[in-house]
Amino acid sequence: MRILIAVLFLLPLTLNAHSWLKVRIATSEYAPYSSVTMEHNGMINHIITDAFMQVGVEVEYVSLPWEAALQASIAGQYDAVSFGNFVRSREAEFWHSDPITSENLVFYSNKQSGPGEWASLNDVDNFKMIITRSYLYNDELAAYIDKNTQIATGESDYDSLEKLIAGEAQMFPIDELTGWYILQRDFDEDDRDKVQVIAPIISTVTTHLLIPRNSREGALLRELFNKGLNALKLEGKLSRYERLLKKGYYQDPKKKVDFDRR
Repeated sequence: MRILIAVLFLLPLTLNAHSWLKVRIATSEYAPYSSVTMEHNGMINHIITDAFMQVGVEVEYVSLPWEAALQASIAGQYDAVSFGNFVRSREAEFWHSDPITSENLVFYSNKQSGPGEWASLNDVDNFKMIITRSYLYNDELAAYIDKNTQIATGESDYDSLEKLIAGEAQMFPIDELTGWYILQRDFDEDDRDKVQVIAPIISTVTTHLLIPRNSREGALLRELFNKGLNALKLEGKLSRYERLLKKGYYQDPKKKVDFDRR
């Protein structure tokens, strides 16, 4: 492995025409960041693809439900998972790459029955929270969820938002942009008016490529990706992907969302 790592740092930063390695990455539906219905499988996967391209690595994506993606990668069927927030409890099984982006984790609240603000998680004990199955949000919230048996579970972010709108739950933690995007894309104005983002944000979370620790070449893969990602950062290219996202470049043409309305 030491020899492989040494070879890594001798590689040129651009080997686009002649990839020397191909990896398979399990990805899940988390619009607008990742989706097989979007250009380049969404913004995050576009970044991952281009970062690996910098070091001559070709990427193939396979779409799976989130939990299935994690388990299949641990079982050795895939080289990595795209993508997850940094959660300390996950480190026993996965390496986190260097941060790809940082996003705001927030509570969406039912306007009629939910809180209008919160200060600590103890403040929301009397409100029914819903979470999306198998998701880990951040360390503090994960610990709260583990000790609270009254929390409801949705099968997807859409399902959780639907239950929040219907009043079956009063609070739902989600990435702020993802929540806004799904509400704009899949719900009408009357539905959107029933929910709100409440202050303060839960936390700013970083997103990462997840690489199984039991992978024989996992350490090399992490170093390769981090090297390619750093090259994109040094060239100032990461802001380009965000501009493409806001311009609607990645979106399904049949379900366009106007980012200018944010």
